[in-house]
Amino acid sequence: MIQILRRLFVLTGLCAFASLTAFAGTLTVTSPEDGAFVGANTTINFRIEGGNVQVTVRAQIVKVGGGASTTLETRVTPDESGNASGSLSWNPSDSFPEGDYDITVTATEPGNTYNVVTLTVTLDRIKPRFRDFSPLQNSFVRGVVTITAEIDEANIKEWRVTVDDADLPNNTGNTASVSVTWDTSFIEEDGAKTIKIKVIDKADNEDTLEIPVTVDRAAPTVSVLFPRSNAVIRPGSVSAVIVKITDGGPDSVDWMAVLVEMRRMDDTVIRRVYRLRWTGGNPSEWLGRLPVYFTDPDEFKITVRVVDRAGNVAPVQEVPMTTGRSRYRAPRYPWRR
Repeated sequence: MIQILRRLFVLTGLCAFASLTAFAGTLTVTSPEDGAFVGANTTINFRIEGGNVQVTVRAQIVKVGGGASTTLETRVTPDESGNASGSLSWNPSDSFPEGDYDITVTATEPGNTYNVVTLTVTLDRIKPRFRDFSPLQNSFVRGVVTITAEIDEANIKEWRVTVDDADLPNNTGNTASVSVTWDTSFIEEDGAKTIKIKVIDKADNEDTLEIPVTVDRAAPTVSVLFPRSNAVIRPGSVSAVIVKITDGGPDSVDWMAVLVEMRRMDDTVIRRVYRLRWTGGNPSEWLGRLPVYFTDPDEFKITVRVVDRAGNVAPVQEVPMTTGRSRYRAPRYPWRR
């Protein structure tokens, strides 16, 4: 009788163990994947199968090599089929150094067992940064423009270069150096454009650099308002020089790129004309002062050379003049008339 009872006890225990084994639950982590890069806001998604009652899911996160750790926890209740899903949010502060972290995810439930899921991820919470780039913001461009940038980021997934949100040829890559060619000759009209360089790292941190530029392919129009051509200047007097410049925009010409000179008729330089005032706009006005010495040649000319910010060169303007004792004397300040 005792032997029979012992056998019944053993059989009952084996049946109970088999029952527990048959109804063991399954824990699956759906994201992130093992070896993934994660950012400052990371969601650990999981799925439960074979559950019965409320399940407690924990994620222990430990820096590889030690130094930083945390534990996340949540509870889910399986449905009639024993299935449940949920998530844990990891929002590491600056106190968590970037690098590799081991994540161990466990599930516990009364009367049930689950497998353990382990994975390793790389924390990268800082978005990419741009160091050097070209062309400069608010610059003027023409012809073939090379768009370049240096990105301070070790884990680049992709960068993309666009102009007015339209793709350029060969405009993507994943290197720390950006170099894309933009041929402005295909643009119908000159004017303001916006270059964008967008970069995303492997942790989905992103940043966008916007470079506003102006396409300017037309040379400036230059005219000398004063003095008049073939005017006679009395030696020892001072003449004003007034130049009007029209270009694509009010800021497309820099006064430093306006060169006004007194030259001999064989084009050798006598002296530069001193600038007195620059009035920006479109048109712009350059006002200068030209002293005429007794030693100057009887015949000379005033030449005006202008280059705009995009590098367009205006045709050289020349005003021939002579010195003499005529009644005409160039007024020193014609703008006061």
